[in-house]
Amino acid sequence: MLARGVTAVIAIAAAVASFAQPLPIEDLQLRGDRFRGLHYCEMSEEQRALLYNVVNSARAVTNTTGNGPFNTLLRSPRVGEQSQQLGNAIRFSSGLSGRLREVATLMAGRAWTSTYEWYAHARYALDEGIDEAVVDAIAANRVPDLKAMPVEDAMVWRVADELLYTRRVTDATYDEALSVLGDRRLLSAATIAAYYEYVSMLLNVDRYPLPADAPPQAAAAAHALEVLAAEALYRKPRGAVTQRPMIANADTARAIAALGASVERDEELPRAARDAARSAVSRQWNRTASDASDAIAYRFATELLDTRFVSDGTFAAARDELGERGLVNLMVLMGYSNIRCAQQALAGSACTL
Repeated sequence: MLARGVTAVIAIAAAVASFAQPLPIEDLQLRGDRFRGLHYCEMSEEQRALLYNVVNSARAVTNTTGNGPFNTLLRSPRVGEQSQQLGNAIRFSSGLSGRLREVATLMAGRAWTSTYEWYAHARYALDEGIDEAVVDAIAANRVPDLKAMPVEDAMVWRVADELLYTRRVTDATYDEALSVLGDRRLLSAATIAAYYEYVSMLLNVDRYPLPADAPPQAAAAAHALEVLAAEALYRKPRGAVTQRPMIANADTARAIAALGASVERDEELPRAARDAARSAVSRQWNRTASDASDAIAYRFATELLDTRFVSDGTFAAARDELGERGLVNLMVLMGYSNIRCAQQALAGSACTL
């Protein structure tokens, strides 16, 4: 019954969209830093199709100019198309209210000190009714007053906090979250947090700039985020963690699998680079020792995961070896793997990729 309900919502949204006037994309000038901002006139047909789908998809409610990670994803348009479809599935088939989605999103953006992610979603969070004191606490990497928050908001914060900083969810938190949120929304909270880690990867590697006309106060707040020290990025779980059944959501599962299938091909990314991405992600979730590998793909992936950023030298070496398309695909595979690890962690399991 739940799956039929989700399908009905998607069908209604599609029907509404079919009557809407499509937004033009011919004059769009995208932004970027390490990945140069592209203009419509220089794009291939595949790239133009992806940009059209981004601007005229469900996310167009908040993204009418192709901002965010899409200039980067255009370097690999077939994979990028699966990525934008996953974003829509996760955001709009989650069963979470906009406010709950923004709690999980802000937590991920803060964990990664992602300037643009914070700039965009701190505003959305306030629009959704999240108290400014909560936004300020997340920005400062402090625990907000959970008792003063709506119980569902506090529960999403707790799930996201444990996943992002301990890479596990304790039995106590899981049981309470299951009672408060139910299985579908609990899974969605974890998946959205992991998805926006992936988005933050793309934004941070590109050093994606804020728009020139960004409101000064919002821009200042985003730039004021302090980069978290290495010791602040991980803490041991406080409480037992035992295995539990995997929670299923057919809509998001299909979109996640489609993204994985799109990038798990030799023509998109060499096997050695794919192995390096999976190894780096699983190592970070399982807290195992780093492999003694000097392969550039592994060095890039581990540096990004361990620090949330990539140096100019590492970026240039990875781009030179893999090309822009291959480098984007490496990050996509990391993001896909990260989502899978988060869902396994929610089930109390180590990450197996």
